[in-house]
Amino acid sequence: MRGGAGVNGSSCRCAADAVASTLEVMTTTDSPTTTTTPLEVVQTLYGAFGAGDVAAMLELIDPDVDWSLDVAAPGAELVPMFGNGRGHEAVARYFGGVADLEFHTFAPVRFLTDGDVVLVELELDVSHRGTGKRARFGEVHRFDVRDGRIVRYRPFLDTATLIELHRP
Repeated sequence: MRGGAGVNGSSCRCAADAVASTLEVMTTTDSPTTTTTPLEVVQTLYGAFGAGDVAAMLELIDPDVDWSLDVAAPGAELVPMFGNGRGHEAVARYFGGVADLEFHTFAPVRFLTDGDVVLVELELDVSHRGTGKRARFGEVHRFDVRDGRIVRYRPFLDTATLIELHRP
């Protein structure tokens, strides 16, 4: 599946709203009991993110989720999204860091599935609200889905660019 070329927005929520419009197969009202495939779970998660519906997002994420992005590079401590964590607390910490960013483009380009694994290729153009720095980069999100819930999340991105974006 291919999304739109780019999305403009002045806030994380606006950019996320645009994510929902790029998805062809999803509804934001699905719950784990009605969502049947891993792809639908991930698409529904993006839709809930786009709607700003945190409760719906957490319904799709296992309470013991492994939500991690382990980075040991110099300056990694500047980026709140970097770190290993389990559970909804780790998810909240991650999205707290995402809120520091203004999204000019948040575009899912491709969704790939293999069994319970879903990969989402993204194009991003973001500014850091505190530093004012701006960067464009690609990112891949890997989701492992079991029984209608996300049990593992790993983003793959240019960590040096994200560190520099956060550097005062």
